Amino acid sequence: MKIGLFCGCFDPVHSGHIRAASAFRSAAGLDAVLLVPANDSYRKFGSAMQGGLHRLRMCALAVSGHEGLAVSGFEVRSPSLPYTSDTVAYARGCCAGAEIYLCMGSDAAKYVTRWECFGALKDSVRFLVADRGAGAPEELLQSGAAAFCIPLEPDGVSSTAIRRALRQRAGLPAGLDGKVYRYIREKSLYE
Repeated sequence: MKIGLFCGCFDPVHSGHIRAASAFRSAAGLDAVLLVPANDSYRKFGSAMQGGLHRLRMCALAVSGHEGLAVSGFEVRSPSLPYTSDTVAYARGCCAGAEIYLCMGSDAAKYVTRWECFGALKDSVRFLVADRGAGAPEELLQSGAAAFCIPLEPDGVSSTAIRRALRQRAGLPAGLDGKVYRYIREKSLYE
């Protein structure tokens, strides 16, 4: 069995994330790709996020109907901030004998070799990088890790632009699933 872990903030999850997850699955012949929303303690560039349970629920809504895509609440439900290596160990425990692929965008791949847990990761997973024109970072390719680029045309969708549109109450933002949009409005998120 081949499992992809696609970790991220998903604040909110959008069509670009789903498109990337599907591309990872198809290109590497993965049985499943799990979207893994980050723990509430994680702060991307110091900014606050919606609560983990909301992001987890939005991911579940976004993947519904997409074959081979699912969601893991491991990081959201962890009492402390887990390293990605903890997430990989958890996945291995759930799917004994599975090949684990760490799926990421080229933006995250630029820094992965600097992660504290990179040494453990490079010997235990394969890296799949969504290549939006820049290719995989040289540091990752030269690290000895098994790393592969998956071509993915940029679509211009970003969580930042979606959050801005939601605050402006401009209707359904481009790239946001209607089920996710309804959930956001029902829970008064991003206001």
